[in-house]
Formats: sequence, structure tokens, C-alpha cells
Amino acid sequence: MEKIGNKISVITVVFNDVTHIRETMESFFSQTWEEKEYIVIDGGSTDGTVDIIREYGDKLAFWCSEKDEGIYDAMNKGISHATGNWINFLNSGDVFTNASSLSHLMNDCSLADIVYGNSVEINQDHIIAVEASDNVNIMEYTPIYRHGSSMVKSTIQRKFLFDISQKEKYGYSLDWLCIFNMYKKGYTFKKVPYYIQSYSRDGSSNNPLQSIYYIYKVTTQGGFSFKKSLFACKKVVGHILTSTRLYRWLTACALEFIPNDVLPHIPFWRIRRWYFRHIKMQVGEKSFIMKKNYIITPNRLHIGNYSHINHGCLIDCRGGIFIGNNVSISYNVNLITGGHDINSKTFQGRYFPIKINDNVWLCAGCTILQGVTIGEGAVIAAGAVVTKDVPEYTIMGGIPAHELGKRNRGLDYHCIWDYPLT
Repeated sequence: MEKIGNKISVITVVFNDVTHIRETMESFFSQTWEEKEYIVIDGGSTDGTVDIIREYGDKLAFWCSEKDEGIYDAMNKGISHATGNWINFLNSGDVFTNASSLSHLMNDCSLADIVYGNSVEINQDHIIAVEASDNVNIMEYTPIYRHGSSMVKSTIQRKFLFDISQKEKYGYSLDWLCIFNMYKKGYTFKKVPYYIQSYSRDGSSNNPLQSIYYIYKVTTQGGFSFKKSLFACKKVVGHILTSTRLYRWLTACALEFIPNDVLPHIPFWRIRRWYFRHIKMQVGEKSFIMKKNYIITPNRLHIGNYSHINHGCLIDCRGGIFIGNNVSISYNVNLITGGHDINSKTFQGRYFPIKINDNVWLCAGCTILQGVTIGEGAVIAAGAVVTKDVPEYTIMGGIPAHELGKRNRGLDYHCIWDYPLT
């Protein structure tokens, strides 16, 4: 892997979006990463967007406002003016998730040609974290991350411009065509475990069935593949089913009624574990969940090896919960990934994951709130309420939790529970 500099060119394309362009631009200027430049390509807006862009003119590496052939033509124009070593796209209406998004993308960027992370989806009803897959091989069938939550080496991006001559064939999936071609050429992809951009689900590409069709056309390059056809058919059937009332009842039965009203009366962990695994909960070897817990959306719970969850816990997995190896979760612990924006006119839901790393002990009655990462080896004291990330091997207690001390390192144990009928 050749050495490459650290300058990032961020490109925003916009057309008649006076409502959102300022917020998008401000999210760039809030970034703590210093080696960056900003390019804004406007498609000839007439609604006041250009006036806002002009306010920031002296802070921009380049900007223009002129007619183009659409979003992908504008993106290519932005690439032609980029002088950075890496290229990222921040479309109007999208924002960086926090001030460190660009810094997070630069984590271990020397190990890959394309670096990507997670995203946050926003609509009127909810804000939900969208986890990108770290299995690059899935790209043989479908995208694994959102385009804006990635950056590409500029030398590679210039080789793979967005092919607007294929617009009629691939529609709004020219970005996926570009990424897929990079994948097929053997360029290296690396995931960083951070949330990079927040995006609105509304838009021209928010057509699930058409998206499935375009994705299939890209991955087969206009040809035919039985495996990819089967994959696409499953996606179509899945989308149709999720729109029916019957699906809601089946889902409620499988993910709510059986886990919380039936399984607690079954005293054999092997039977309960068999069911959990069949609804896509990931349960590692020698891990154990005792009977009387309340689990919301158990298919979004991931547990490593030798971890143990005691009685009486509230495990809210709507935003995703990731539990490592040798984690001990004591009685009546609350893990809460769901909530609401109290200032939202629509009482907008908010769902962000909790990550608990290896060798953590959560003591009785403590509460971990959404978006929190508990560092390896940390201990959360009984009754504590954790509202922010916890460093590794740190002992936390109180409301809100604060540091009480440090834990010894060099831990060497497994959390094993094999008492029958529990």
C-alpha cells in the first residue's frame, strides 16, 4: 500500500435546497480534522441557495453555480476540482454525525483504498443508527454502507468517475455502480466503527423495489446470475411481506410474545438458545441468558463467548446491542437503546446502539443509555446511570456515572453459568 497524504476533499452537490444547505455546510466547518478542503457544486439554483453559498465563499476551495446534467455530473465536476488525497461526498440535506467524523474516517486509512463507516437515518418518525457490514464479500450482491459515509483515495476516484452515459440504465444507482466496479477491481475496503453521516430517508432513491432492481442490474452488469436473482427475489418478497398486517402479527409473535411470554417458562437454556439463534440473535459459545429478562427486538442482540445475563434485566435492542466476551451483567440491569427527542413536534424516536466490550462487569441495577460504549475491562457500580462512553478498565458509579477508580489489567477469566433449570 503506497503512502498517501491526509488531506480530505469534501464535495457537496446541491440544487434548490435553501432549507438545508446551510446546515450541511456548517457540519463541514465544524469538523476538527484540519487537513481538509470544501467544494460546493450548485446546479443553478434559483431559490436563494446560491446566496447562502456565497456567504461562505472565502472558506471554500471552489464553488460554482451553473446548469449540469444532474447529481452525478455535478459530483464528477467536484472531483475535477479536488486537490485532496481523499474524497468524500456530503450531499445537501446530509450532515456529518459529529465533529470528529472526518477524523474517524482517517483511522487506519493507510490500510485501505476505501474507508467507510456507519450512518444515521432520519425521518419524521425516528432517528436510527444504521450499521454498515464489515463483510466486504456481501458487495457481490448488495451495498454494505451508505456512499456519503465513506471516503476514497482521490487517485482511485478519478479512475472511477460516475458514468453518466449509463444513467438511463442504472438510474440513481450510478454511485453503487462506481463502488461495485472498485470492489470488482480488487481495491481494499476497511470499516471504521463510527457513525460518519446522518441522512434523510426521503429523496429520489427512497424507492425500495426500484432500488433492488437497480442493484441487481449493477451486480450482474446487465447479465444474469441465478444466485443474484434469488437474492433479489428474497429482497422483493421481504419488502412486500413487511408491508402487510400479517407480517406485523408474525413479527410480534416471534420477537415479542415468544421471547418474553413463552421462553421464560422453559427452564432449559439449550431450547431457549436454539430459538434465539433461529430469530437471528447472535449468541456465542458458553454464553447464557437467564429466564426472566425482558428483551425488545432480540434479533438485534449480539453476544460473544462466555458472557452471562442475570435475571430481571431490561434489554432494549431496538438500536442494536453488542456484548463482547466474558461480560457479566448482573440482576436488574437496564440497557436502553431507544428513546425520543423531547423537542420534536412529532415526538421523534431515537435509536442508537450500545457496545459493551470484553471483560466488562455491569453491577446490579445499573442503567446504560443509548449510544454508549463501555471500554474493555470496565466496571459499572450498582445503581449507576451511564450517559457517556466509559474508558477501558475504569470503575464508574453514581448518577450520572463518574470515575471512581481503575481496575487491574491482565484479566484472565470466563463468565460461566451452568446451574440447571435457570
